[in-house]
Parts: sequence; structure tokens; C-alpha cells
Amino acid sequence: MYFHDRAEAGNLLADKLMRYRYENTVVLALSPGGVAVGEQIARRLHSQLTLLLTARISAPGESSLVVGTIDQTGVFTYNSMIAAGQMEEYMEDMRSYVEEQKLRQMYEMSSVMGEHGLADPGQLVGRNVIIATDGVKNGLSFDAALHYLGRLHVEKVIAAIPVGPAAVIDRLHHLVDELYYLYIPDNFFTVSHYYTDEEGIDPATVTERINNVVARWV
Repeated sequence: MYFHDRAEAGNLLADKLMRYRYENTVVLALSPGGVAVGEQIARRLHSQLTLLLTARISAPGESSLVVGTIDQTGVFTYNSMIAAGQMEEYMEDMRSYVEEQKLRQMYEMSSVMGEHGLADPGQLVGRNVIIATDGVKNGLSFDAALHYLGRLHVEKVIAAIPVGPAAVIDRLHHLVDELYYLYIPDNFFTVSHYYTDEEGIDPATVTERINNVVARWV
């Protein structure tokens, strides 16, 4: 299954989420691509849209070994797929490196978006939160979002995922109240592989999409 673009995937997910139309719900996107998906969901459900920026921190020289994820507020979430003992060994060897990477990623996130359009806890407390993404590869950004939301008193957490590997979808299904997905390929490649229009979302348009979503309710 391929999608023309993120907007198409968002509309297909919105079809599955119509029970939350007018139901005290906010859409929390996890990336610029997630904003393009979440924009359609929020527009159809008459919900607000916001963004939680996250960044992965990998071991030095091993980009595939992700030790954790940091969100825009500076909260670090360890990679839950690494055993606690193994993670402790990793951190003993590279604690100073990880701290440096946290600062660098925080700077880069603030440089991209500033403070505009980013998640405000006041928008989320006491509401149903739909976490929207354009796809998952390992679910680490979702782990960071769940860590962030775990400190708030939200009503319900709902995952909206266009595409991802079966093992990741199954793992996340047990961590949220509800999960909606569109496609689980037999052999997952990259998220962008499943979009005919593979162009990334310009970060410069993200704030406009978020701020103007209410005006485009349908």
C-alpha cells in the first residue's frame, strides 16, 4: 500500500477516528511529517493541532545504536529495547558524550521551531490526545511522547500511524489506550518509501499549518 502524500494518509486515519469529532481532543504530531498527517485529522475532527519535537541520540560512530530520545523540553527517554544492564554499561562509557548530544539536539530543535507551535501542556491536560506520525520504524519517538504525556493528566492516549513494522505496531498497541493504523508491510523499508510524493515537509510551513488548522475545520 502506498500513499500519494501525508495528507492522504491523514484523511484515511481521520475516517477511523471520527468518534472523536467534537470530543475534547487534541492532535499531537511528532515530526513535520506528522504535522502534515495530523493536520488532516485535526481539520476533520475539529481539534487543535500541536507538535512535540524529539531527537534521537546514537552512540558515537554507531548511528544505528540509538541509546535514547530527547524531547523539546529536555526530557530524555532511554531506548526501552536495550536491556537495563546493557544500557548501564553504555552510559558508563559515553555519559559525557550523551550529555553533549542532548545540548546540541535541544539547540537544533529550538533553532528549527523556536517556541511557536510547540506542545503546551495546558493544551493537553484533561483531553484525549491523538499522537500522529507519518510512520514508525522503531517507535522511539512514540516512547518519548508517552514519557512526556505520562507527566500530564490526559484523558486518553490514541496512536494514529499510517505505516510501520508489525513488531513495532504490536508493541505500541500495548502502551496506548487505542491504536489505529493503515498498513503493515511484510518487509518494512523506510517511512518515505510508502509515499509517492517523497518530498519532506518544509519546517518553515509547520507553524502556519498548526496555527491555521482551526480556520480549516470542515
